[in-house]
Amino acid sequence: MRRERFSSLLRQFLTILALTSTLVAATRAKPKFKILATFPDGGLWSGLTLDAKGNLYGATTGGGDKGVGSIFEMTRNAKGQWAVTTLHSFDGKDGARPNGDLILDAAGNLYGTTPAGGAYYDGGTVFELTPSSGGWTFSLLYSFCHEYDCPDGGGPQDGLVQDNDGNLLGTALAGLYDMGVVFELSPGPQGWTYSVRYNFGTVLQDGSKPFDTPVLDAKGNVYGTTYRGGRGGFGTVFRLNSTETNVWNERMLYQFCLGGGSCPDGAEPTAGVVLVGSSSIYGTTAQGGSATCGETNCGTIFKLTRSRSGWRESVLHNFGNSGDGSGPVSGLVRGGDGTFYGTTAIGGIGSCNGGCGVVYKLAPYPGGQSKYTVLHRFNGVDGLLPEGRLIFDSEGNLYGTAFTTVFEVTP
Repeated sequence: MRRERFSSLLRQFLTILALTSTLVAATRAKPKFKILATFPDGGLWSGLTLDAKGNLYGATTGGGDKGVGSIFEMTRNAKGQWAVTTLHSFDGKDGARPNGDLILDAAGNLYGTTPAGGAYYDGGTVFELTPSSGGWTFSLLYSFCHEYDCPDGGGPQDGLVQDNDGNLLGTALAGLYDMGVVFELSPGPQGWTYSVRYNFGTVLQDGSKPFDTPVLDAKGNVYGTTYRGGRGGFGTVFRLNSTETNVWNERMLYQFCLGGGSCPDGAEPTAGVVLVGSSSIYGTTAQGGSATCGETNCGTIFKLTRSRSGWRESVLHNFGNSGDGSGPVSGLVRGGDGTFYGTTAIGGIGSCNGGCGVVYKLAPYPGGQSKYTVLHRFNGVDGLLPEGRLIFDSEGNLYGTAFTTVFEVTP
């Protein structure tokens, strides 16, 4: 009898212990959201860049001395408070309304683009900011649209990527066939040399309107998306292969909405992709999918898997369920455990038209499935319309922008 009673008490104790552990784990696992800085005039459309010291860098599309944008730095003091410093104010001639992510090279130089301003036809620019003991020095590396109709491209919509040789690669609109370009800027003794690596529209039913930052694989091949084009007309995923003769050949890996209708496989990707190994590509589409949001569909998270017959697409998540966000304009960022994180520009809660947007994660699940979780829903006061890509710090915290705020999320 005593043994049975002891066993019963032991079972009760273990049950309570298990429940307590679960509650503690759940409490620890609850995401923490924090506003780091507020920009009352808004204009935070791009993501942030983090340096080795933990400083954050970003761009505003408005504001600055001339009202056409600025580059800023955020530094944290010993009390954990953040201070914002303007590094450069654009004046139109050197660019205007930057909305792409900045990048840092090994020497600490910042590079970015503006979709407007510059020396020719308001075609946009590529710029560099160099740090020194006396502050930051701004250099205009290139102004688009040297010729009418911009055969060299124009209006770059996102940031840059730097290859192992120090070349800067990006995408822009316009171009020889007015369908967009992939461009390269190469450093040399006489400065930077600009060249178009690929003109979209070179082949029939090519992709059109690249809005994303390119991604490089280990061999130097370029991957990206186009918002329009392809046989379905609603965007593509492409790869540019480099050759020994320095000629770049394009291959369309996937064309969205070939089946027509509401594009259940996704439509209109506006962000770049994430490469995982040599056989998997992940990304988002701003439209398409199985759910309807007003007059449009709500968007997807997709995966491309390489097979012997080509690349096969699968939808990992359809946006549009109540409160879970919709219209993912930004791309994904991948954590060390294989979990993906991102934002949606609308959906969720708040008084914004269609919701103020969310921060989410997509975690791998047993059996090849994925689990979608909303980490934060913006309400308009703490930010709205997040369109920039998230970044990680060394401790696994996420940083991003939401039009009027810079925020941190601890997943």
